[in-house]
Amino acid sequence: RTGLRLSPFSPANGISDEDPQETFEYVVRELNRFNLAYLHLVEGATGGSRELEEGESLASLRKIFEGPYMANNGYDRQMAIDAVEEGKADLVAFGRPYIANPDLAERLERDAPLNEGDSDTYYGGGREGYTDYPTLQDIAAQ
Repeated sequence: RTGLRLSPFSPANGISDEDPQETFEYVVRELNRFNLAYLHLVEGATGGSRELEEGESLASLRKIFEGPYMANNGYDRQMAIDAVEEGKADLVAFGRPYIANPDLAERLERDAPLNEGDSDTYYGGGREGYTDYPTLQDIAAQ
């Protein structure tokens, strides 16, 4: 099965839509035909504000989609728990926190503190900023 990620309200590379709500309501409605494993929407601007412009609504897109909805964009543990418990999402994606926390799932499960990521080293192609963050097990062994 296939899942799909869309960024309905996130400007990228200078591209924008005059009426993203109308466009993505159509797209999401049509996606129901494909029985996707999930629909993953970037909530707000990728890596930026979660605020939407007037007339833009993730809730209405969520209502249109008939399958599992994956939320994302700046969620912390409690926000994710709340979103699922309140029915706003079926699951929540974590991107950047995984870079600094290779054991993120365990940390979230235990409500353990997270390593602070160093965005200056993200996507640099080397070990620094990718594989040099300590796990909970590493910290306990010190």
